[in-house]
Amino acid sequence: MLSQWFGACGVVVIAVFAAGSAWAGEAETCEVGVVKQLFLDDYVVDEISGCRKVLNQPERYGGNPILEPELPWEGRSLQSPIVVWDEQEGRFHMYYWAHYDKDDQIFTCYAQSKDGLDWERPVLGLHEGPDGTRDNNIVLRGEGRQARMRYVSLNPYAEGPEQRFVTMYIDNVPGLTEFIAYSPDGLHWTTAVKIGDLRGVTGGPPTANPPFFLVEQKWDTSKVDHRYRAIWRTESHDLKTWGGGTWAVQLAAEDDRDLEFYHATSHFLGGHTYHGLHLGYIYPYHTEAGGKKLGDGTRMAGTIDVEVIVSRDTINWQRVAPRTPFFACGPEGSWDAGMVFVAPETVVGDALRFYYGGWALEHSADDNRGAIGLATMRLDGLVHLEAHEAEGTVTTKPFLVASDTLEVNADARGGSIRVAVLDAAGNAVAGMTAEDCDPVTGDGLRQTVRWARDRTLGELRGRAVRLRFQLTGAAKLYAFQLVDQ
Repeated sequence: MLSQWFGACGVVVIAVFAAGSAWAGEAETCEVGVVKQLFLDDYVVDEISGCRKVLNQPERYGGNPILEPELPWEGRSLQSPIVVWDEQEGRFHMYYWAHYDKDDQIFTCYAQSKDGLDWERPVLGLHEGPDGTRDNNIVLRGEGRQARMRYVSLNPYAEGPEQRFVTMYIDNVPGLTEFIAYSPDGLHWTTAVKIGDLRGVTGGPPTANPPFFLVEQKWDTSKVDHRYRAIWRTESHDLKTWGGGTWAVQLAAEDDRDLEFYHATSHFLGGHTYHGLHLGYIYPYHTEAGGKKLGDGTRMAGTIDVEVIVSRDTINWQRVAPRTPFFACGPEGSWDAGMVFVAPETVVGDALRFYYGGWALEHSADDNRGAIGLATMRLDGLVHLEAHEAEGTVTTKPFLVASDTLEVNADARGGSIRVAVLDAAGNAVAGMTAEDCDPVTGDGLRQTVRWARDRTLGELRGRAVRLRFQLTGAAKLYAFQLVDQ
């Protein structure tokens, strides 16, 4: 078991120490295959010495905000962008909420883009807007006045072309009710299932990686002396019957007692992972105990930022860096200084994009304004390993070699990375030691690791091995992968 602590410095440091590493073949063999291995959790790691994990933060796009309210039905606030790349159509679809100032209405609107940077709002002609015409980009209207899409996905379980897209949306009719709708093109939606309120649904034990799952806000009273928002997880195999309810994130003993988790998001599909990991994003709500409250005590004042959570089964979730923002609010006075809500990652080429809703003021402020922005980071770049001494090492658990070539995603310009191959018991494999390894000293997403005399991992196919990464200087290791070349 690896213990972790988090530093409060310019970078977010996750220092990791080995506690009783199992050698002599006692460590559990893990499944690696040809799946890229990241270091967000400790699945593949057996021992770390002289190294630390560092949480990285995405960089805001210079053209932010990429969408601001500008149409009459958009009111003063846009929020909760959902972005889907549609390879068949060659465009990005965006679905976002627009808060119309009158009658407490919320419209789900649509924008499209070829590059995900410059967006246009097409006139869809689908739904009547507040002016009585259909000359707008409103893409969904529900039973009530606040139909809001929460997830949109290309549907791997489609029973026909009319189900190519699937969405879960919520509407206040009058209480919060969740719905499922399908579309052939991402524009024309037909509601198929009226589910109800899933907060608190139990319905039997959860199953790992079901076809569909949901993480969302639920009230909890078990950790503090007042009701606070935490994160609940449910699942479905057919989008009609829901169960498998269990807590995903609750307050930890080390958390501020005024902290709440305003909401959470992840990809809706149990089969959609980022190299075997479900990435989720929770919104820590830093409430003001003495601030504005509703009659039932619900806290309304405070700022909101973003943390990352990860899971390998959609049931057990881990906060990657508790109490430390993955994405922080903008500087004081900026358009996103009060609250930020990141949407699940979108992979575009060799980068991760994070579309997000930002608000100028904190949650209870009157006359608040919201817009949509973008932040980016390198592929696999959420965390990296680096040496915090002259040299550090990271040793993996044993795994079966399933390919010929080892590649690393690394920025080693400030130092070097060498890799030693060990047998399952931790003994060096002759000719594939760190001394035999050509040092990796460049910056690249897919750098090949080479040993003297052209030795390759292919010679060890089917055998259980460990890898020991040796890092020096300011070298950063983001991921590794076995590939065939």
